[in-house]
Amino acid sequence: MSNHTVFRSYRYQLLPLDRNETKDLYHNHSSEEIIANKNIFLANALLHLPKISHKQVDINISVEDLGVNLFKIQIAPSRPLTRETSDYRREKVENWPHIVSYILNGSDEQLLIIQDRATAFANTDTVANIIHRGTRGSLERIGLSLQIEPLFNEAYFWSLVSQYDNKITWVEFEFITPNMANISKTLASTLKTLGKETNAVREQLTLRSDPSSSLDISQHNETIQGLVEYTSKGAGDIKLKIKGIRKRFQTSSSRREVHLSGIEITAGAAEISQIIKEALR
Repeated sequence: MSNHTVFRSYRYQLLPLDRNETKDLYHNHSSEEIIANKNIFLANALLHLPKISHKQVDINISVEDLGVNLFKIQIAPSRPLTRETSDYRREKVENWPHIVSYILNGSDEQLLIIQDRATAFANTDTVANIIHRGTRGSLERIGLSLQIEPLFNEAYFWSLVSQYDNKITWVEFEFITPNMANISKTLASTLKTLGKETNAVREQLTLRSDPSSSLDISQHNETIQGLVEYTSKGAGDIKLKIKGIRKRFQTSSSRREVHLSGIEITAGAAEISQIIKEALR
């Protein structure tokens, strides 16, 4: 697939900063009104991204509204090159390697894909963080919190469970308080409501066995299965500790990718949106 560009996939959720109606309202909007218009608020924040730097490196950002709830973001960090001249000198020349990112900003399809290009950024998480930082001020003023998580392969978690049967001593689920019904249908109702009732943005559930024993993790357990399915769709991460192995396994290491050809990248907005949806379905 050398003729394709690799994109790492993420899902984002937009949550109200405060669900307690007795507290001060943001810009005279209730939490229900904020949630109802969350994608409009994000679109405005994306179109007004401020100039920022990362680790003292200047970054150029351009955002284009392609229509059909699709945004194209190009980000280029300053990476000067040193070259040798014919008269034996060294000189620095400007270099701005760029990456492309697409955001699907629909109420039920809040997806983000980021081009994986090491000459620009060593990790696509850095780009996700730049987008988060750039929109945070605008969103906080309106009463919203942007949470971004990578999509991972659900099968990877269950392969670990199968491979290390009777050896798993610790499992930690970290997940975003659900705000998208289409990806949280399998999540236990108590977990859905707990975060909302406590005004939490993120929740964490840790399971530990006695050191001399192990956890019984099964796909037949509806609560566990629901957590795995929900987090794998870009709503969190799972960490595991295996008896006798020092390192901790993490599901985010099995991230899902989207491969786009040059023709697909230059296609119309509707076609690009459909390609992304199909690839991440």
